[in-house]
Amino acid sequence: MKNLSSLLFILLFCQVGLSQNGLSETGLWSQYFYSLPIGNKWKVAGDFQYRTYELSSDFQQFIARAAVAYTPAIGVVELHAGYGYFYGEPFGDMDGSTSEHRLHQDVWLDTNAGKTVSIRHRFRFEERFVENQDFRSRVRYTIFVNIHFYKDEQQSKFYLPFWNEVFINGETQLRNTTVNRFDRNWSFGGVGYRISQDLRAQAGYMREITSNTSKGQLVLSVFQSF
Repeated sequence: MKNLSSLLFILLFCQVGLSQNGLSETGLWSQYFYSLPIGNKWKVAGDFQYRTYELSSDFQQFIARAAVAYTPAIGVVELHAGYGYFYGEPFGDMDGSTSEHRLHQDVWLDTNAGKTVSIRHRFRFEERFVENQDFRSRVRYTIFVNIHFYKDEQQSKFYLPFWNEVFINGETQLRNTTVNRFDRNWSFGGVGYRISQDLRAQAGYMREITSNTSKGQLVLSVFQSF
């Protein structure tokens, strides 16, 4: 547990030094995730998200996403395939907006890490169709770690969620521009509360790192299973 905590601390805070310019504004990221079973091995899973560049103003992005998920017999793997719509606006008073249609395929893998720690890995492959831009693809890897306060996860109301996600671009040569292979990194730490067996909420801080900037965001999340 000590080694795991040290690793999470490094992921969350030491990466700030990787970026060249820090943005002082702290944004707000509101998320709602849902899961609806449609059989023993199938479900519909998705999310709605709303982001602002500042805590109370300056709209950044809206996301609506849904996927069909399948769980094989082995039980520790989930396979997702879905679609997402993204609409965003630039920072500050700049004019313009961008819309994007995105396909994604996920592989989720559960890891047995003991009674007080749950770990999930997500490998995501994206096909991006951005308005007035070339086709893009991207690979994302996320590790989710929840640390519970009791030995029995079902009895743990409060927990500590951490996750780290890295984004890798599939293409670097685009129309009239070149982008880095490394796209960005997100690191999050916070506190979660299990309201019921099917409903939980999280709040925490995320640091977004790109090749030349870094920015902080307050993240509020609700997870609901029907």
